[in-house]
Amino acid sequence: MAARASRPPPDMSLLAAGPLFLVLTFVGDYHDAGTLDCAECHVMHPASPVLEPPATFPLGDATPRAGELLKGNINDLCLSCHDDTRRAADVLGRNTGRYFGDVRQGGHLNRVGRPGIPATGHTLDSLASAPGSTPPWRPEDENGPSVGLNCINCHAHHGVPDGYRNLRGDAGNNAGTEGLVRYNHELPGVNDLSRDVFVRTALRYDESEVDFNEPDPTGSAMGSFCAGCHEAFHGTPGPDGNIGGQPVGGTFERFLRHPGAGVNFGSGPGRGLIATNGVNRVKVMSETGVWSPPGADATPTCISCHKAHGNGNPFGLIYRSGQGTLTENGDTGGTALEHLCGQCHDVNAAP
Repeated sequence: MAARASRPPPDMSLLAAGPLFLVLTFVGDYHDAGTLDCAECHVMHPASPVLEPPATFPLGDATPRAGELLKGNINDLCLSCHDDTRRAADVLGRNTGRYFGDVRQGGHLNRVGRPGIPATGHTLDSLASAPGSTPPWRPEDENGPSVGLNCINCHAHHGVPDGYRNLRGDAGNNAGTEGLVRYNHELPGVNDLSRDVFVRTALRYDESEVDFNEPDPTGSAMGSFCAGCHEAFHGTPGPDGNIGGQPVGGTFERFLRHPGAGVNFGSGPGRGLIATNGVNRVKVMSETGVWSPPGADATPTCISCHKAHGNGNPFGLIYRSGQGTLTENGDTGGTALEHLCGQCHDVNAAP
């Protein structure tokens, strides 16, 4: 009888290098190798008669590809996990999802046909042009005729390496990684001042779990992301006090709009920036990673005043008085716009 060929010993070099899955599961932010199965969104056997018709949508690049989805509508697919379920954070309306006790950093969306006022934030399925977009940006420009705002206009569904909350660097009129917001994905809980966002607990959405660094003292990655659709509301101080890209000419030195970067607390005469005396503070950027209380280097940006998804106030504004219990609308002491203004300005001071 012929001798049986011996089997070569297994290659142990990969095992010796350590558990590779620990590296792979935190690339980007969710929706990656270890946190989501393909079959949770995609149809494995598209001929099955029990499934909804497939959808065709871009996969984060310039070439549209066919995507066989479990739902024919992208928003319906996303909300099947992200609205009132125990599987993931709830992003639509009242927080009844997995992290129902959180004061969500992004607030909440509304949707066409659902209770809510569109002007309180981003409205899914809306066909409206983005306010302040330069050049004008409409959901149909990206999604096709009669297809309104959807989740992947802002978020990359397959993940973004280094990208906070899967935010796209090329959202709206941004190009390439122009609006990329980076965070400390390798070491949650350890602040890296070279990244834009400090995340303490990766799976929590509560605003207490995140703060915002300022790697570039003259710019804001979050501001650049938002400016992809709302450029006219954004900018840094220019020689003529220009904020948001709209020249004013002459010697006009007052801000046309609030800066999205480049202005520190207390910097510059007559700006009236103060740190609130209350315990509840809106989120600001810091070059040094000091937020409580904010130091002289603290700088406001878009999400200092607005919830990114929206809330119950006009334009997603955060009516925060500094006192009471935190809410996504602000806090229980905040009932008016002046409470938000008072976070930075002495609204009782004489003009």
